[in-house]
Amino acid sequence: MVKDFTFDVSYENELAHIYYGDGKKLANHLREIYHDKHLQFPDEFDSNLTTPPIHYMSVEAPDEADLDDLKNVNVPPGLNVDILEWHL
Repeated sequence: MVKDFTFDVSYENELAHIYYGDGKKLANHLREIYHDKHLQFPDEFDSNLTTPPIHYMSVEAPDEADLDDLKNVNVPPGLNVDILEWHL
C-alpha cells in the first residue's frame, strides 16, 4: 500500500525560483531534500500562473510515511512546502 500526498511548493521570491527551477529540476531538488523518505515525485505537475509560480505535486509515499515527519524535514531557504495527505 502507498499513501498519497499533495505537495504545494512555492518560492520566497523570484531568485529562489530561478535557483530551484521548475519541472524536473525542481523535482530533483525535492528528491534530494526528502531522499530518506522514499517518496515518488513526478517530473511533471500542475502550476499556477503567478510569479513566482506555485506547483502542485501528487506524491506517493510508503504506507509507513508520517505526515508530521514529512512536515518536519528541513527545507532549504527560499522554498516553502505545504503537505496535505489524501484519504480516499
